[in-house]
Amino acid sequence: MAAFAPNGELLQQAAVRHKPGVDGQNADHWWNGTVRLIGALLSGRVIAKDVVGVSLCGRAGAGVFLDHAGQVLVHPWDDQRHSTELASLRAWRSDGRHLANYGAALVAKFLWLRRQAPEIARRCRRALYAKDFVLFRLTGAHMTDWSSGPDAPQWDPQLLEHFDLPPDLLPTPALPWQIAGRLTAAAARETGLTEGIPVAVGAHDGICANVGAGATRPGEYAITLGTHAVVRTPSIDPPANAYRFYSLPPDRHIIGGNAIQGGRSVDWLLDVTRADDRPGAYASAAKGAAAIDPGADGVRFLPFLSGQVAPELRPAASGAFLGLALRHGNATLHRAVLEGVSFAIADIADQVVGWCGPPTRVRLTGGGATSTLWPQILAAVLGTPLECSDEAVEGRGAAIFLAVALGIQSDYDAAADAMVPSPRRIAADANAVLRYRDVRRHWQQVRDATRVLDDL
Repeated sequence: MAAFAPNGELLQQAAVRHKPGVDGQNADHWWNGTVRLIGALLSGRVIAKDVVGVSLCGRAGAGVFLDHAGQVLVHPWDDQRHSTELASLRAWRSDGRHLANYGAALVAKFLWLRRQAPEIARRCRRALYAKDFVLFRLTGAHMTDWSSGPDAPQWDPQLLEHFDLPPDLLPTPALPWQIAGRLTAAAARETGLTEGIPVAVGAHDGICANVGAGATRPGEYAITLGTHAVVRTPSIDPPANAYRFYSLPPDRHIIGGNAIQGGRSVDWLLDVTRADDRPGAYASAAKGAAAIDPGADGVRFLPFLSGQVAPELRPAASGAFLGLALRHGNATLHRAVLEGVSFAIADIADQVVGWCGPPTRVRLTGGGATSTLWPQILAAVLGTPLECSDEAVEGRGAAIFLAVALGIQSDYDAAADAMVPSPRRIAADANAVLRYRDVRRHWQQVRDATRVLDDL
């Protein structure tokens, strides 16, 4: 959670980590975390009377189901128990009907409830995505942004009819810069904010990352080093064979590819090689990896811990370390992970460039963008300079939409130009560029040699 000045200056930021339980996360914990973080902001540089509005950014997906009183009936689950229903929705969509993946997942979860827990399904009155659950608690509005929902101005009426969905079950789609409602008296009491301030719809994290990084126009690329490692760029007329993530309303499309769990690979390595979770773990690991030369002393890491979806679909692809020797320790492994994810990103970037043309600039977002070493490696692997955003880029995207909603800015392009601070520029070291060309070719050979493991 972050607070921004009208010029985009980050005033203060606070965060809380929600760890999943056995089945998933608890939506009420999200709200409790929201209240706690707002309290943290209001106890710092932010004064409640100076807050002129709220906007949201967060995960798409993660279905939450509420009863008529707005109480949570079903919390989000992380497994694929609804896969049968999802397959039926994809089959229905194959006839040319429009249904985005996020929307399909939410509907599939309700259909699973109707099959497996019909009494609970009959009590469901609202189905919501993660951030829109918080929006509901703030305003009482049952809304989502286009790209988190149907990826269109409205849900397909044939969808509601074919699957016999309750007419008001799904959230109403709206533009990210639309005012969803006003802060309710109950929410004001809980949060300490002023009753009645406007709350914008906002958008999911991918959209907010592009907008908050100032990568809103064709040719402007954003690469996110977060849980996933994602390459995205806007396009007015996407090529027919390009992978389209979602719309960037009102007239653009986001084209790209996802190295799923790519960023999570760094956390995974720390989880399995360290017994603690101290804040200095990342800095310590990066310091050790920086002492290792490019190429990680011959160690190669394949970051396919949850399979591969881009630039090719290999669901059974697996992660691996190769080239290990007794002399290698944690620092070498950490370097190999940073390089392996960077090579996976480069493969995706090559595909996107083939679709959309070379970038005019590349903005780096996510937690990895705030480090020193990883952007240096990625710039050398890509052979292009990178512009690193600060740690609040997704929140700034939501703030940009709020600025448009309040009439402070005319549109999100103008708002991004005015509110995105000058980024930290990372040049591509010429010697490292040459070295990584050879290392990347070897990494690709290793990747291809391990395809045999897909069949195990």
